Amino acid sequence: MTFEFITDYFKDPENLDLLKPEDIINSLKTKDAIIIDVRTEFEYNSGHIKSALNYPLGHEKSIEKEIPKNARIILICKTGHRSRAAANRLTRLGYKNLAHLVGGMDLWKKRNFPVVK
Repeated sequence: MTFEFITDYFKDPENLDLLKPEDIINSLKTKDAIIIDVRTEFEYNSGHIKSALNYPLGHEKSIEKEIPKNARIILICKTGHRSRAAANRLTRLGYKNLAHLVGGMDLWKKRNFPVVK
């Protein structure tokens, strides 16, 4: 693992929007973004946000093949570290309209927002 990938977990890329659970609810209502859950398949299947797509961290090349670079993407993980890392990696691939849920699914569940299995 290169130093660049290690620091991906701890620094926000430029222009990364930091969202609260309430912001995600608004995006779900307006359908203005693609929600990508970067947790493992097991974690995703244990409960995720409705309409979230599962692309575990490390599968950014699959995202690049399937989702346009001008799309609004909201990244989700357990605590916010992996979604930040995914945002850094997607930024290097040319994505510019990225956001992530600060506190991740842990905060989402703590605030009793709905999950689907």
